[in-house]
Amino acid sequence: MLLKYILVSLILFSSLKAIVYDPKDLTVYSQNPQTYTKNIKPLNSKLKKRLYKEFMFSYFSPWKLRKMPISKKNASWGVIYSKMNVYAENYRKIDKKWFKDIIDLSNMKKFDTKRLRAITVRNANLRLFPSNRPIFKDFNKAGEGYPFDYNQNSSVNLNSPLYISHYSKDKAWAFVSASFASGWMMVRDIALVSDKLINKFKNENKYYVAIKDDFAIYKSGIFKDYIKLGTIFPLRNKRLAMVIRDNTGKGYISRIDTNKNIVPFPVKFNKENLNNIINQLIDKPYGWGGFLGNRDCSLLTKDALTPFGFPMKRNSYAQLKNGKYISFKGMKNWQKKDYIKKYAIPFLSLIYIKGHIAIYLGVRYNEPIIFHNMWGVKTLKDGKKGRHIVGKSVISTLEIGKELKYFDKSQSILSKVKGIVILGK
Repeated sequence: MLLKYILVSLILFSSLKAIVYDPKDLTVYSQNPQTYTKNIKPLNSKLKKRLYKEFMFSYFSPWKLRKMPISKKNASWGVIYSKMNVYAENYRKIDKKWFKDIIDLSNMKKFDTKRLRAITVRNANLRLFPSNRPIFKDFNKAGEGYPFDYNQNSSVNLNSPLYISHYSKDKAWAFVSASFASGWMMVRDIALVSDKLINKFKNENKYYVAIKDDFAIYKSGIFKDYIKLGTIFPLRNKRLAMVIRDNTGKGYISRIDTNKNIVPFPVKFNKENLNNIINQLIDKPYGWGGFLGNRDCSLLTKDALTPFGFPMKRNSYAQLKNGKYISFKGMKNWQKKDYIKKYAIPFLSLIYIKGHIAIYLGVRYNEPIIFHNMWGVKTLKDGKKGRHIVGKSVISTLEIGKELKYFDKSQSILSKVKGIVILGK
């Protein structure tokens, strides 16, 4: 009986191992950023000043709004899912009644009637509907199902300014605009802010940034929250500060204990800081829209570059506006490679394909190397599309997985590259 159990276990383990093994790139190409940061040049002072000014303008932009930056129609675009076959976490089809009820709960007749200013008091999610229920497409199709929760717009760090449009009918949710996206946020995750609080938060004009990921902060030794890399803190009376929600929903500034992982913002663009920050992010699980507190491709680039003062947009397409975009239209694969190797700037260029984005690190073994968070390598077997799951942030070539038996060459990153973005231009 014991032998039978051991044999079954070995078979299961062998099967599992075959499913989750890493593509060859992850062993051939060093996953240590120090391999790629040896010749990094600092940013010039003029560029640093401009980036800082643009960053702070974007960061505080929700507090400058007098109306929602999107229309009610655009805010309600998620209703299209009510006409599709979509599924909940139990693989069961979400019925039309749920959509009818959640749309009613959304209270869109009150769109942009509150016009209040607020701030996140903990790490929070922006949802498409006022619900934590996930919305998945067909679990049996590659690139759908887990972890692609289409009810997830984005994640938002604590201390992030917000503009409130209106509340759900049950008052448990607020429809808000952050500096980079809009959506539904749980009321318990935010606090209303007064002009007085805003002035206190802003006027010192000294800010700090988290350069480590998922670490705890405290006030007088009492746990407050876990902090995501790239979170911004103002300095008040020589102490780091965050906003706390009182029992009426209003915010007040609270000073927290000194933490070595929170340093003056922005940090210097040098190899030491790049090594540290990428080491915080490498090998982290993939998370669509910040699902489960993880990162997708564009959130990775945003968080990696935020400590240096780059005012990054939130999604891959929007990040084309973060610098000078150069289109590769009409180029063959070898031409794309040659152009990247010749003109892309390590750590200051983004590689863009539709729906995906990566940071260019330089050349290794004559191959362009990128840092990105990816779900999987696209495969094709007997005409059926599939995925070899990677599910984490990695350093790789533009043809990661090309050694796989069913690798779909036509769907490689290289084949799908649309162009590059030179940051700061």
